[in-house]
Amino acid sequence: MKQVLLILLIALVTLIAWLCVPFNILVIGVDAYANQPTEGSRSDGLIVIRVIPYLAQIKMVSIPRDTYAEIPCENYKQDKITHSHHFGGTQCTIDAVENLLDTKINYHVRFRFEDVMNITNLIDGVDVVANHTFNQDYFDQEVFHFNKGQIYNLKGRMALAYTRHRKSDTAFKRDERQRQVIQGIVRKIAEPSGWKYIPQVYGYTKEHMEIAVNPIRSLSALPAVLIHHSDIEQHEITGDGRMINGVWYFMPDEISLENARSEFQN
Repeated sequence: MKQVLLILLIALVTLIAWLCVPFNILVIGVDAYANQPTEGSRSDGLIVIRVIPYLAQIKMVSIPRDTYAEIPCENYKQDKITHSHHFGGTQCTIDAVENLLDTKINYHVRFRFEDVMNITNLIDGVDVVANHTFNQDYFDQEVFHFNKGQIYNLKGRMALAYTRHRKSDTAFKRDERQRQVIQGIVRKIAEPSGWKYIPQVYGYTKEHMEIAVNPIRSLSALPAVLIHHSDIEQHEITGDGRMINGVWYFMPDEISLENARSEFQN
């Protein structure tokens, strides 16, 4: 009996230790539309989420889609990191991000444009403070207006319009908007009042999205979401644009890139 209890205790300690280990999730938003294959599409949004369970901490960093980076599945030739998905799908995108940030991606989530609309509809929207004043149409069908500093309940077409816009400000602001919506979705589902949405969201993501996340490990992020609520630590890779052979690229600032590497090192 003592041996059995000892084995159970060791197993429990091992499980707790495993749940405390930090991990990285890569969120990939591709520019494929409904009923279109994801093969050959580009990664329109790249966000790395780092969960540090023992500190109840979550960090997020966006990688600008036009970042000049090595593409592992293309013999490490340098190109826009958005093209990594076009050349080699999810795995090439993961490899490119790991190479850029010098880290390990443990899990990933891949979604399409319409998934943003459908999930925000399923959870009755997410509240977001607009980070810029702008108008954005939904593929010339409907125009949405946003005022900086105003709170909006984003869902459906409005949520997609908010995350797609980048004409009147910068790609950095667009990346921030994408992080706002993702953070809002995670926060709403994680709170007790949002648990009622979990069955529907789970069913939708299982059928329509590519998700490779250990469900037990994902639970270790709950304390950070519940404790810090809206204070998820945000990071940004800064840099400048440059023309190379007639093509515009985003060139990361080395200091900024090194800071991101140190923050998201796994």
